[in-house]
Amino acid sequence: MVGSMSDDPRPPFGDSYPPSAPPAAMPPLGPPYITPPGPPPAPQFPPAPPTQWPAAPPMIPTPIPAAAPAPTWTNRLKHPAVLWGAVAIVLAIVAGALVGRATSDDVGQAARPSIAVPRRTPSTTRPPTTSSSSAPTTTTTSPQDLDTVVSDIERFVEQQRGLTFKNKVDVHLAGDGEFQDRLLKDFDEERPSLLEQQEVLTALGLLTPGTDVVADSKSLLEIGVVGFYDPKTKQLVVRGTSLTPYVREVLAHELTHALDDQYFDLNRPELDNPDDETGFGFLALTEGDARRVEDAYVASLSQQEQRQALQEEQDLISQHPEVFRLPPILISLLQAPYEEGEPFVGHVADSGGQAAVNQAFQTPPTTSEQILDPQKFTSGEGAVAVPPPAPDGKVSNVGVLGELLIREMLTGGLGFAGNDAAVEGWGGDKYVTWTNASGASCLRDTFVGDSPADTAELVDALTGWADDHGGSVTGGAGGPATLTVCAS
Repeated sequence: MVGSMSDDPRPPFGDSYPPSAPPAAMPPLGPPYITPPGPPPAPQFPPAPPTQWPAAPPMIPTPIPAAAPAPTWTNRLKHPAVLWGAVAIVLAIVAGALVGRATSDDVGQAARPSIAVPRRTPSTTRPPTTSSSSAPTTTTTSPQDLDTVVSDIERFVEQQRGLTFKNKVDVHLAGDGEFQDRLLKDFDEERPSLLEQQEVLTALGLLTPGTDVVADSKSLLEIGVVGFYDPKTKQLVVRGTSLTPYVREVLAHELTHALDDQYFDLNRPELDNPDDETGFGFLALTEGDARRVEDAYVASLSQQEQRQALQEEQDLISQHPEVFRLPPILISLLQAPYEEGEPFVGHVADSGGQAAVNQAFQTPPTTSEQILDPQKFTSGEGAVAVPPPAPDGKVSNVGVLGELLIREMLTGGLGFAGNDAAVEGWGGDKYVTWTNASGASCLRDTFVGDSPADTAELVDALTGWADDHGGSVTGGAGGPATLTVCAS
């Protein structure tokens, strides 16, 4: 994953992950680093989305007071400080528990989870296995061995991306304990944004009131993240002490982040606290590109190595049954940049090759709609500008639900496609949150579709949802509509 903490599945926490000890001296990694002529153009973002709808009708209250709201919950789907290598076990469990696995050995490569970002934590502490072909070694890798493997994977990543590393990457392997210490060093700094996410998801009925999102998110990271790349410190850390097929897979993912960072600057603080979906759009782009290269690398391995990596993942699943107790919505949102980002980048590459992917890093997607429907990105269709509604109390949060979260609402937070016709017509929205006199989290969202007919479809879908959640939908006749709901 990528990000800048104070990186893929992979959300950000903290400002940076300084190593707990000075990095060991290592010979240069890979082939000579070549700097292409001239730097790439500076990152540019598309202009503000067009205003395609008239001002809100009188039924919508006047805009909220000028008091500065807290950062929006979308921080949890923003451009992260650190690009994570994976949330393997969590996603694999979701795949196995909710949609099942492919198990045929007759295919050209080992069976993979049907949804999820396959990331496998090292098996140095796993129970013994009777299969000698799938048992990874537990020996510590020497700097020379690491350099050789990293050099080989770098060449593969360069070939897949059509770019050449400019500088060597600071790569470290870290065993359990050390890895979690680095990963969670600044976790407490994300507590405010996690509480904001908790408020929004509770109001929408996607979390049970009283759910501790801070503790659950920490558990997800401790269990599932297996590597990260920090664009601020330029460090790449993978969880493991030996170069198993799983560790090499994660290296391919994270080295893709490092290569993209050297050309397109993945450290973008302007995306740290957006009140729209620009952070998620950029995260899905970066993770989708890294996962695309990662999957190509896995496909290049022998079937025995693929099975060995998959065995490591399955062993981990059996070690963490506590994942089944975590809220499905947190897992769905965590995996979304990976699951949705890869087909997005694939579409961009199919439409214009590597040059189009490179251009996407210069002018990245700005909405989850563009990620879910890449043609809307390639055609330049942005979000419709929508004025925020007024709360019935002191505003605590302002943001955008977007097509992705509305889909999660309508499907109960399980990440399945549903109500496609309605959500695909999303045009734009803006929400505010507050706490009512009973202490319940409340949310009001003003939304429109791409056309009046699309708005009508969204009104119908969200009215049915609101009827089941004690909420209401008003307006929508020729203009924006408004959803209001409080946690029950």
